[in-house]
Amino acid sequence: MIDKLIQVLDPRGQPSGIFGSALLPENEMMDLLNPLGQPEGALQKMSMAERLPTLDGKTVYLVDTGFAGAKEFMEEVHGWFTRNHPEIKTIFRSKGGNTFANDPVLWQEVKENADAAIFGVGS
Repeated sequence: MIDKLIQVLDPRGQPSGIFGSALLPENEMMDLLNPLGQPEGALQKMSMAERLPTLDGKTVYLVDTGFAGAKEFMEEVHGWFTRNHPEIKTIFRSKGGNTFANDPVLWQEVKENADAAIFGVGS
């Protein structure tokens, strides 16, 4: 079990494009990047959570991650669930900080209260 994940960024501070992977806590990020900005070495593959058999009676967090357009999109998703599936409780939250900043308080809230989460990345 990994207690801490390190976000993989290229030297320009942008996501590396290696989705579904995370650096192990004991690795130094800059030691794992080649000149093209792609991680090498100690990446651990991660998979998505298993699909729930139903969302009826469940709590789904809709998280605006701060990308352009994400807030408006997630608000529309929230409205759609409210109108079409009132049996599914949806909670809309905006992540604090900039797009790439960590928000441990929000992640803890989602971990404790959500049965599922949808993260909006905008357009």
